[in-house]
Amino acid sequence: MSVDDRDRAVRAWIRDRDGLLAVAQAKEAGFSRAQIAARVQKGEWERDLHGVLRAADHVVTPRSRVRAAALSVGEVGTITGCAAAFWWRLTDLCPAEIEVAIPHGTRLRPRRGVRFVHRAVPATDRVVVHGVPVTKKPATVLAAAVSLGLALGARLMDRALQAGVDLEEMRRLHRLGIGRHGAVLALQLLVLAGGGARSEAERKAHRVLRAAGIGGWSANHEHWLRGYGQAVLDLAFLEQKVLVEIDGWAYHRDLRTFLTDARRQNALMLEGWIVIRTNWFELRDAPDTFVQNVRDALRSRRSTVIGTS
Repeated sequence: MSVDDRDRAVRAWIRDRDGLLAVAQAKEAGFSRAQIAARVQKGEWERDLHGVLRAADHVVTPRSRVRAAALSVGEVGTITGCAAAFWWRLTDLCPAEIEVAIPHGTRLRPRRGVRFVHRAVPATDRVVVHGVPVTKKPATVLAAAVSLGLALGARLMDRALQAGVDLEEMRRLHRLGIGRHGAVLALQLLVLAGGGARSEAERKAHRVLRAAGIGGWSANHEHWLRGYGQAVLDLAFLEQKVLVEIDGWAYHRDLRTFLTDARRQNALMLEGWIVIRTNWFELRDAPDTFVQNVRDALRSRRSTVIGTS
């Protein structure tokens, strides 16, 4: 390969890989140690993490930080946790520290912005995506959700499930890791994902309304809707015809559920019901918003009744 061909090939490689090149890859392409040093001296390349070069005309980005961490570690490392979730495009946020799993007994020098975790990642749970070795989606989501905590972890898991990540596979991975740090939180998240979020949201809604001094409602009230049939109303103020519909996670609202709920809600509105929707996330993170929505609906209905009379 001529020098010109070599340079074109390396430029193409760098362009397609977030401006980065491993020193080992540069040597394989035909660059000597002295030639690499000369490129750095001229300012064409800059040294990034250990063993990684970055083209000077490429800025540091979240993607380049993840790729640099992977290149710096080489074949022994696997990007995991929130960084892997970012690489899979399951979240828009790249963590400040890129977590890299390395085998037990592996000793590596510390890298800026990289955190090593000694954990064996089976080949069945590892895949190369756009040139970067990462944990597969189920393992990624489970680890990232645990590291984020209950509230943010639930949002990530809900989004991932909507994107098609396999819940049963996450359950299998959790069983294999029982006893590992974060296993209790992982179990809680999996219970919520499996439908527990809805029942927990119902209990939370009841507690929140009672604490706010709002009464006069019935839970799970059976009601016949014209044009729809028998319906169970989650939380109904029967006299005022104000209904609170309680959801768990968006993951459970598939197309069939959406169409059924739309037909049901249309039937309710034709009977004169005001329908308020809430969910596990709102009830956990913004209960005051939920209470205000209920109060506004009840106030609106009382004003309508007074105006009519």
